[in-house]
Amino acid sequence: MTVKTTNNLGVLLRSYEALHNWRALAMLAGSFVLGGLAISGGAAAGTSSGSAAVMMLMSLLGAIIIIVGMNASGLMLIDQAYDQPIRGFGPAFLGGVQSALYVIGLLILLGLGFAVVLLAAYLLSLLGRIPGVGGLFGFLLGGPLVVVVALAYAVLLLAGPLMIAAVWHGEGFIASLSRAVGIVTKRPLEVFMHFLVLGLLVFPAVAFIFAVVFAGSMFVGGFFAAGSFGGMGMGGFGGFGGMRGMEGVALGGAGMGGAGLSISLVWFLAWSVVSLIYVLGMIFVYRAVGEGVGSEASDVVGQKLAQFKQKLDEYKPRAAPVAPPSAGPASPVQPSADQPPAPQEEPSPAATHCPACGAAVQPDDVFCGSCGHRLK
Repeated sequence: MTVKTTNNLGVLLRSYEALHNWRALAMLAGSFVLGGLAISGGAAAGTSSGSAAVMMLMSLLGAIIIIVGMNASGLMLIDQAYDQPIRGFGPAFLGGVQSALYVIGLLILLGLGFAVVLLAAYLLSLLGRIPGVGGLFGFLLGGPLVVVVALAYAVLLLAGPLMIAAVWHGEGFIASLSRAVGIVTKRPLEVFMHFLVLGLLVFPAVAFIFAVVFAGSMFVGGFFAAGSFGGMGMGGFGGFGGMRGMEGVALGGAGMGGAGLSISLVWFLAWSVVSLIYVLGMIFVYRAVGEGVGSEASDVVGQKLAQFKQKLDEYKPRAAPVAPPSAGPASPVQPSADQPPAPQEEPSPAATHCPACGAAVQPDDVFCGSCGHRLK
């Protein structure tokens, strides 16, 4: 293991710094609480009314709130990871909406790509059923298809988190997908080791947080469900009251009133804390394994799209050439408003004649210089 890889793995220890980003924590916790309130309330309302449509609608609304909140907090965490000023709640929320659409679209494309690989492998496997030469095709295609499907499955598992981090980093739609796939195909084991180390670092926090929340839910849920300490039973955690408490929490507070709904919100809050730590670690993984890996695929796709657009432009109907208008008399050029007018030449004074003697006089003469006749 090189020094560079060791340093990149060491940066994952900073994942717990996510808890210092109070804006991201407030955004993620708020979205988990609101989304959890919608999901738990919908479950309770659907159970009491017997309507599955209400439960599904409220669950969808809660999922949308959580997804947008996770993307908004991810934008705040990307600012923290790259030592940039952390954006406010308004810009983060608007960016989270756009990022959520990008992420959903890219995850769908990633899943469709894996489905296409499986379909191609299935169609090629049909060649192995041809009588006579099927064994030869099976020998030539079996091993390579295993490698291709295994690599596609690795891309499906590992490229998703990297692709989400690339979207938050502002890589764009196609560039995020191509960059994530390029990182996994070029460094699959390095990416796996980073996520493995991240999981080992986050697991203690996950185990501790959910263990204490589970214990608290068992006790408090048992109190509200059974109404006494005796309802907890001899086994404590395994008592009837505790199990009823957890059952009420699992059903969104059904049968426990507001207590069950409130306890379920604590679980969503615990999920937000754990998710915040993991998301910052995921960003650090993307930053570590993405060094030196460009998005050549996005450039190729851009070139292909430009060539395709150029081909379409060549086949577009062109307008018939229009004959140029006949040249008419040139219109006088009007001076522009900011151009000073050209100085006009003063006409030379025209000579006149004396009405008395007919001698030539100037226009400004008062008397005739020949006969003395008064001119003015």
